[in-house]
Amino acid sequence: MKNLRWGLLAAGTIAAEFAAGVEESKHGVLEAVAARSGDRAAEFASRFEIPKCYGAYEDLLADPDVDAIYISTPHPLHGEWAIRAAEAGKHILCEKPLTMSVAEAEKVIDAARANDVFLMEAFMYRLHPQIRRLAELISCGAIGEVRAVDVAFSYNFAVPRLTDPALGGGGIFDVGCYCTSLARLVSQAATGQDVVEPEEVLGMARLDENGVDEVAFGLLRLPGGILAQLACGFRLTQDDHIRVYGSEGQLYVPKPAWIHEMRKPKTSQIILTPEGGEPEVIEVEATQGLFAREADHVATHLEDRQAPELTWAETLANLRTLERWREAVAR
Repeated sequence: MKNLRWGLLAAGTIAAEFAAGVEESKHGVLEAVAARSGDRAAEFASRFEIPKCYGAYEDLLADPDVDAIYISTPHPLHGEWAIRAAEAGKHILCEKPLTMSVAEAEKVIDAARANDVFLMEAFMYRLHPQIRRLAELISCGAIGEVRAVDVAFSYNFAVPRLTDPALGGGGIFDVGCYCTSLARLVSQAATGQDVVEPEEVLGMARLDENGVDEVAFGLLRLPGGILAQLACGFRLTQDDHIRVYGSEGQLYVPKPAWIHEMRKPKTSQIILTPEGGEPEVIEVEATQGLFAREADHVATHLEDRQAPELTWAETLANLRTLERWREAVAR
């Protein structure tokens, strides 16, 4: 397979994690980076030994040596730059959420289709062997009929973008998107459907002085009669976890793949407790870092234009769920 030459559009913390992943990948190389500041781009390029750096995103998109663009700007800028990348003929990996609305996401997808380029929302956790094994256990009936799922993802610190509505602030779109994605995945594995959406969405939130959801809880009614309880926020101290309850037992993931330490190659655990039985620890080995796996996944599926785990239909379904959750907490 020909190496995929990456251009990084933005040079923040998550871009650094992805750059390190590309360095460890089998099929990716770092070709260029762009930031709003030329000095920032130069410092980032020096840090990762990237050949080219630009002080304008437009210059990155004009580089003929760049095959694919990784977008990690603040959320509200994703749509604009994904469309411009597609129009420049570049393949696209865009950080989650793809956009801040379903309507804008549909425009991005239309641009990718019209310009015949690959497009994937960067939900890297979905590619982790832990999550794939969890879905397998559910689909094979390891805990019988799935009745409920409980998902939590939060942290207790706030960078400026999180409290600014203009920058897409709030916990629901920042980390709650993982909760909705995982809950929907459980329903998909249980019912055998490719893509599902909740039949009902309820929610409550603690809003800050800017009207941004800093702590949010959601309740979904999913296909298969599955109820999902979601908790997220950036001013909330709790243990991240996944629990799936069935008619014949339960599954517990104490350290979901989105936790920082799980992004590196290591063994994780899924604990299966059958009804009336003793817990069984299922160990799942990851031999590749999660961002390296993500970069290689894009390279592997370029010709398909979509990734099988993260299709465009999957992205739209998750965004519709997020919109409904945010509407529920704003009432």
